[in-house]
Amino acid sequence: MSIFRYLTPDFIYSNIYDIDFDKLQKNNIKGLIFDIDNTLVSYEQPEPTLEVIDLMDRLNNMGFSICFISNNNKRRVELFNGSFKYPAFYNARKPSVRLFKQAINKMNLKNENTAVIGDQLFTDIIAAKRMKMTALLVNPIEPVESLFFKIKRMGEKPFIRRYYKKLKEKDK
Repeated sequence: MSIFRYLTPDFIYSNIYDIDFDKLQKNNIKGLIFDIDNTLVSYEQPEPTLEVIDLMDRLNNMGFSICFISNNNKRRVELFNGSFKYPAFYNARKPSVRLFKQAINKMNLKNENTAVIGDQLFTDIIAAKRMKMTALLVNPIEPVESLFFKIKRMGEKPFIRRYYKKLKEKDK
């Protein structure tokens, strides 16, 4: 099996607000697993913004089950999830799938009815693909300046180019 299978998202969007949630729903997606940091809010934003709250309300009203899975610590995840009270998991060690299994059980869903939304190929997308879930990559909210993240983002570029190449071929 090709590594590309695990590193090529099903969809790429500029941000969470550009995602076509109606299309996901039409494709029988019933649950959404969100990464928090740099997907929903910046690292410095401890709580959800009004826009994120509005989006979660809209998704909830559409009938989606919602869950958060983060590699960040308990305090950070609990603070972010405080007003929502959705299932939320911290210290996930993504791309480990252990907490993704717990999440779909908690939401009472199947893998094929769940989408994962995150900003990193090597964590969020690999985990989604390993679980055979729909994988949605969004651009990070803000660039992270550490050397580790710069190297990681450079490593993602060939896979993102592959996604767009496949998209062009599909449109022909």
